[in-house]
Amino acid sequence: MTVPFMAWLNQVSFGPRRLFQALAWGAVAAVGNGAITMESLAIVPADPGPGGTAPVRPFRLDQVQLGSGLLQEKRDRIKGFLREYDERRFLVLFNNQAGRTNPSNVSPPGGWEDGGLLSGHWTGHFMTALSQAYTEQGDELFKTKLDWIVDELASCQDAITARMDGKAGSGDADWIPTHPGYLGALPEDTVLRLGPPRWAVYGSNPDTNTWAPWYTQHKIMRGLLDAYYNTNNSQALDVVTKMAEWAHLALTIGDKNHAGYTGNLTRDDLNYMWDLYIGGEFGGANEVFPEIYQLTGDARHLDTAKAFDNRESLFGAAVDDRDILVVTPDKIPGRRRPERLHANTHVPQFIGYMRVYEHSGEEEYFTAAKNFYSWVVPHREFATGGVGGNYPGSNSNLELFQNRDNIGNAEGGAETCTTYNVIKLARNLFLHDHNATYMDDYERGLFNQIAASRADTSITSDPQLTYFQPLTPGASREYDNTGTCCGGTGQESHTKYQETIYLRSADGSALWVNLYVPSTLTWAEKGFTVKQETAFPRADTAKFTVTGKGPLDIKLRVPAWARKGFQVTINGNAQPGEQPQPGTYLTLSRTWQTGDVIDVKMPLSIRVERALDRPDTQALKWGPVLLQILGTPSGTSGSFWQLSLYRYLKRDGDYARAAVTQTGKTAAGDPLFTAKNGSLSVRPYYISDTQAVSSYFRRVEPQVVFGTIDAGVANRKRNDGLPRYDVPVSGITSPGTDGPTFLDVVWDQAPFATHAAFVKAVTSTADAFVAAGVYTAKERDAIVAKADLAERELAPV
Repeated sequence: MTVPFMAWLNQVSFGPRRLFQALAWGAVAAVGNGAITMESLAIVPADPGPGGTAPVRPFRLDQVQLGSGLLQEKRDRIKGFLREYDERRFLVLFNNQAGRTNPSNVSPPGGWEDGGLLSGHWTGHFMTALSQAYTEQGDELFKTKLDWIVDELASCQDAITARMDGKAGSGDADWIPTHPGYLGALPEDTVLRLGPPRWAVYGSNPDTNTWAPWYTQHKIMRGLLDAYYNTNNSQALDVVTKMAEWAHLALTIGDKNHAGYTGNLTRDDLNYMWDLYIGGEFGGANEVFPEIYQLTGDARHLDTAKAFDNRESLFGAAVDDRDILVVTPDKIPGRRRPERLHANTHVPQFIGYMRVYEHSGEEEYFTAAKNFYSWVVPHREFATGGVGGNYPGSNSNLELFQNRDNIGNAEGGAETCTTYNVIKLARNLFLHDHNATYMDDYERGLFNQIAASRADTSITSDPQLTYFQPLTPGASREYDNTGTCCGGTGQESHTKYQETIYLRSADGSALWVNLYVPSTLTWAEKGFTVKQETAFPRADTAKFTVTGKGPLDIKLRVPAWARKGFQVTINGNAQPGEQPQPGTYLTLSRTWQTGDVIDVKMPLSIRVERALDRPDTQALKWGPVLLQILGTPSGTSGSFWQLSLYRYLKRDGDYARAAVTQTGKTAAGDPLFTAKNGSLSVRPYYISDTQAVSSYFRRVEPQVVFGTIDAGVANRKRNDGLPRYDVPVSGITSPGTDGPTFLDVVWDQAPFATHAAFVKAVTSTADAFVAAGVYTAKERDAIVAKADLAERELAPV
């Protein structure tokens, strides 16, 4: 019998909460749709931390070590910052609230960490980064810094709670807490005032406004939990548990000491809070409380997580799969939400819903997260893996979602920490729904926007991280971001590159290889070590050497971009069976022996990726990596480079053969290219400096040509009704009349094994264009005749 696990769970005679404490429901065989065969279900203890009850689970960070390569270089640069930065600066504002003294020569970090209404969040990011930097290589300096911060925060928490006796402190500490356990760099009141009876709104007045108080609480709590998970700091668990107990009181009893207090918070109150622009941003606060519930067994913490449900305007729509991320003014749901939702406010909410699902078994949380993700990817994701930006007629806020399917007419750029959260959500969904598409998207975001977010410099005075990564043609990146959200998540991203390279089935029967990154996995529980040697994405091969004996399924991801084949040998012997299909996993089932070697070759090729809404707006891709054009296009601001490339293609459709050719390498081994049209310099997106670059270009192919043979017919577009926007874009007719050109449709069918196959494709495409009224029969005949004559022109050399 094969049934979906959660459906089975609802039939059992005991509650899912009790079951989840004892069961890792990944100890199963998953079929393609994510269902689970109950014959293989086994009782397996849950693991602590994110994904700890999933069918596929993460390895601890200390089980995987990076080898030399691109990601190691990025990691080491941010570790240089962590090593040099004075951790005492993080405690200044916390000490002020606790009534404790500070060294006279130490100041807060600055930026958003200057005593303003978001102060404290960077401390959490820094703790997470320190814990991750320590756990991989065991550098005691990072643990020493982290242990000191945790100990100081514990003292601050105790000092604030001690004032529950009614004796206020002095200076910044001249306030009495409402509930025990509060910890922050700002007064407790800045959190409580978000709710009733005051309903504070986003602003800069320290006495009446708020920024994103629960966002800050989340970052501190996340940092403490990571300190516990990654360095076994039990004091961190004690502090975060007290914070969670305080949060439960704050979200149930609320602001009880205020003169206008009328009683406990209701579901309606909470809904109203979370719909407030920015002020209602809580990061992924709902992710930490289920984890604390798992660690403590205290069910109040799971209830606290559910208090963050955005029930009024988004959660139900996500369950029902109604995309309302951007709406017209007449269709705004709820009392407070704006027309366009803030991207990095809402993506983390669904990471939290996944955590609630993992520890409650309530299916609607998983459904909501899966549907929400499908609204973002591919409908709002750029070739960089970024999300967000403006569009004509919008309110010019780059941090908000763009309307659905608007890529070609979007403007501006994307916030780096939104990508951090999008790939985090993709990873978490994959743990439960093993669709390779999630990992394809994870790879896209990781090797582009995340890897590119750290400058290729040795500067350690600031983190040298990006906030927005611009998409405007000829724009350049800016690096620094002390105290900002992206300056915080960036520290985390570059110290946990190893977290998704490998995953494992809960019962230990399978190893999932998701990323091609030089690394060594030590799986002591199974008695296996796997060493991966690769220069990817600078090269297209990977070698895996196995140490250990026994049966194991090794599942290799076949990337969606691997269109020129995916060759695998074991000990030099090719594997029988059909050619692995891009966008899947290839399972190697075997009883392994020490010294077994798996060799993988996945030829990198250049392809184009078209915008969903405007096919002539395109990006060049080298495997998963976006290639940017160097320099500033001529014309007015925002003008695009224009490329004509079809004349250079051969029958195999490989752009790298002649249209965009590799002409060299950087000292680090990064490939450098030249586009024939205009001899433009092209390079990988992850190269991080301040040169002017363009991610997208405009494809200009006016005539139907086959090599140098001109058919004498215009290369017309098929009317696919593009764009089709759900929300209007000023100056753009929707639905429109845009679509791919004739040559787009022909070359989408490449490679062609023979010239006859090519002519056949040209003929059938031309017939379709005649039927659609795009070409006349005479024009079709001219096109087919010239295609037939182009055999020598198109023969691969």
